[in-house]
Amino acid sequence: MGRSRSLQPPHSDASHLFLVGRSRAGFWVARDLEGVSEGIFRDRKDAMRFALFEGGHANAVMLSPHPVEPSFGRGTR
Repeated sequence: MGRSRSLQPPHSDASHLFLVGRSRAGFWVARDLEGVSEGIFRDRKDAMRFALFEGGHANAVMLSPHPVEPSFGRGTR
């Protein structure tokens, strides 16, 4: 039988700030401002859940009123 794993954020020793917003294509993007992590989602709820989990704290998310395009590993610039 396998061991159960705790659901600790992968970057629990350092919190990250995420920008969450809708892309021009209609997907929701959650992107770490440091370029460490990014996710593309069908709905806002899943993008927020990802950003909160990866960010490691309740204030980890900024919801953007402007389109947020995925970086596809190119960083945040």
